[in-house]
Amino acid sequence: MKKKTMVFLILLLTGSLLFAAGNGNGGKNKIGGYVGWPTGFSFSHEFNDLTEIDLLVGWSGYPWGWGGLTVQVAALFTVFDPEINGQACPLSIGPALGVTGDFVWTKTASLDILVPLRWEVNFSDIPDFNLFIEYGPGISIYFARVAPSFTSRGGVGLRYRIPD
Repeated sequence: MKKKTMVFLILLLTGSLLFAAGNGNGGKNKIGGYVGWPTGFSFSHEFNDLTEIDLLVGWSGYPWGWGGLTVQVAALFTVFDPEINGQACPLSIGPALGVTGDFVWTKTASLDILVPLRWEVNFSDIPDFNLFIEYGPGISIYFARVAPSFTSRGGVGLRYRIPD
């Protein structure tokens, strides 16, 4: 299973570097809100048209109790870049690493390893804004008990492009 997963990820990365077209937004910083699991803020920096680093800070739980503060960093690589109404709408995938502090339920922290898949929609009428939909399955390893459990991140985000 591990070998198949690694081969799949290597093929996906190779395909992204060979076949995905540029989205024309390289070097732009984006900041905005993220609603889902977790809910919080997203900051992204595009190094070029195919590579983006994303920082997500939020609360992964319910406001009235169980949950924890989550900080995740992801390296996203464009694998498919369709054009919709003249705007590039890239589909990206990549590894994410994070830490979640569960202060109420387990009173411990966990290491999160995820693989988010993100689809971004750029608007021609309002090019300063960007909408994205994301889902990322993964595992959490709690520091108190070294037993992995399944986790995920998923939601919708709206971000503002900070001008250069």
